[in-house]
Amino acid sequence: MIKRTLHMARIKTECLEAYTDYHRHVWPELEAVYREAGFTELSCFLNGNLLLIYLEYDDTRYPASSAWLDTHETQLKWQALMRPLGDPEFQKLDFEEVYRMKKEA
Repeated sequence: MIKRTLHMARIKTECLEAYTDYHRHVWPELEAVYREAGFTELSCFLNGNLLLIYLEYDDTRYPASSAWLDTHETQLKWQALMRPLGDPEFQKLDFEEVYRMKKEA
């Protein structure tokens, strides 16, 4: 089953250009790791320095692969680049989907 979720974070204002540049050049090997972990969709949206991360993932695969992803070398390298860009004073928010309009047949 595909599950959808949304996360909100804040990027340091002085790091917005770097954050945007990194995400215009996401490593193909990182995308491959995410796909292997069960992600089917991943999008990042900025409004000023507020960041929304939208995820869709295969709920039958991702829970088991979550620990694997958290220790994967490519993921660790990417997160090491992203960590200093985030605003440590902003508490990340996670959102659970409670409604989705069905597509027309």
